[in-house]
Amino acid sequence: MAHRNDLIWQQDGDDSWSAWADGRPVARITHDRQYELVSQDGTVRGSHSALGSAQAQLEAWYLWATTTDPDA
Repeated sequence: MAHRNDLIWQQDGDDSWSAWADGRPVARITHDRQYELVSQDGTVRGSHSALGSAQAQLEAWYLWATTTDPDA
């Protein structure tokens, strides 16, 4: 199966980012002491020391959640 990543990241402010897929918000990352990730429905959460780590957590979950190939 080819890797797919339909997420689009947008920086909303100095310390906040949002992830979008198919024109809908999927998650938000805010930064204070850590990068705090929360999905739109609240099922995915994480605290990270780097923005890339928070993005990677969401991207891995999104890829898993949207995979339709049962052999993947």
